[in-house]
Amino acid sequence: MILYDAQKRIIAINEQTLEMLGYSSLEEFKKEVTDLSQFFVKKPGYIHQFRSFHWIDYVLTNTTVTHRALLQTKDGKVLEVFLKVTQLGSLHNLSNYYLVTFEFNTFNEECIIANIQPQQSQVKPTQPATSAPAMQPEPEYINIEEKEMPSLDLESISIELNLDQEIILDFIKEYISHAVEKLDEINSFIKKRDAKNLYSTIHTLKGVAANLRLKPIQEVLSQVKKESSIEEMVEKLQDFYAYIKYLAKEFNVTIDKELKLFNPNVLTPSATTHTQEQREEPSSSNEQPSSVKGEVIEEAATELGLSLNEYQEYLKELINEIKLNLAYNNYNELHKLASFARNLYLQECAKYLDQVNVNQNPELVKKCIQDLESLKKEPSPFTISLEELQDSLELTQIDKDDFIEILEDLIIELKTLNSIKMRKEKFLKKAKQLKSVAESLRLSNLVLLLNNIISNYPLNDILSKQLEDAISSLEENIRKL
Repeated sequence: MILYDAQKRIIAINEQTLEMLGYSSLEEFKKEVTDLSQFFVKKPGYIHQFRSFHWIDYVLTNTTVTHRALLQTKDGKVLEVFLKVTQLGSLHNLSNYYLVTFEFNTFNEECIIANIQPQQSQVKPTQPATSAPAMQPEPEYINIEEKEMPSLDLESISIELNLDQEIILDFIKEYISHAVEKLDEINSFIKKRDAKNLYSTIHTLKGVAANLRLKPIQEVLSQVKKESSIEEMVEKLQDFYAYIKYLAKEFNVTIDKELKLFNPNVLTPSATTHTQEQREEPSSSNEQPSSVKGEVIEEAATELGLSLNEYQEYLKELINEIKLNLAYNNYNELHKLASFARNLYLQECAKYLDQVNVNQNPELVKKCIQDLESLKKEPSPFTISLEELQDSLELTQIDKDDFIEILEDLIIELKTLNSIKMRKEKFLKKAKQLKSVAESLRLSNLVLLLNNIISNYPLNDILSKQLEDAISSLEENIRKL
């Protein structure tokens, strides 16, 4: 149990919690700790300290879900707990206290490697013993077990991408082979604890999976964030390669090597370093999105430490709660949902809900629902997002001004492709040139679109519209770079 005052400062802690967190005295605890969030391990699906509001407020205003937290204690152990916060009034009702209690879920010891020096014997042998050469332990690998993946609807993918099923099947087989080829490189990054390049590789694999509409694979890899630890990345890579193994069997792709991942725990750093890394927060502006727009989804999910799927679940829950209370004209409850919306960074919706208790105008609520529903719409399949451009800029290491200039030239050429009639030979030559440029810029969505255009000459209305959408998204997001 931990007790906070109205300013959310720790004012009391019981002995059991003190011992649980790895401290032997209250004095020691007070010197090092100002908030429980210092122990939070940032991982999707678990509470952590948000940048724009206190985690206690988040727990109090989101009462419809069970809140979990990973606590990394002083001695390097990790506790998974359920958090409960109770708001208590003071004796004079002038301020509030917050009582934080825990319910244990599981207990796991953090993997710690310590250098232990062997004790020397106090009695020297009369004859010097010939010491055996030190044996280097064999690297430990995690063997990948096949995992059944939800079946792919090739017909739907074919319609969505406007490609023959045979072509899609070829792409999937190429993707499987490519993933297997990447395994050695991935293991090399794990051994070096090169999180940046490991994330970059995973992000590329995720992008191609998204383009091919391999949703189960995309969902697994989407859970890897830039701030994810090596261990978290490897955990998701296990699921990824388990699916790859299953797909290889389903589509008769021969895998000529054993699929296994290097075990990162072999190289786990000291508990102190690990704890410090886990507690680091990436620097970012505290500014919240100010309106309900499409890009809010990714920004808010990142800010909250949630995957897009998890954020969408919260969004659906909010929409359902609003609809239910609107149906019963329960304006008081609708007003309370403003805090829920605000914690999801849906500021415009929160404004509508703030006002509804005063004027009881159902049109405001309907407007809020309409805005929220728009966030659930699927984007055009070949648009180029701001995130994709930012990743491209980072991966290619091109100067930003040069990068923008290349993109502007690319847009001009794409417009030419979409508006000027050419002979087949000239058209295909230009399309292939533009595809090469897109490949060099790592714009995977544009590469796939141009590949569709090349494979399905002449340009039909659907492909022309998709190309137009791609050009529009490029023009819009270049301005935001």
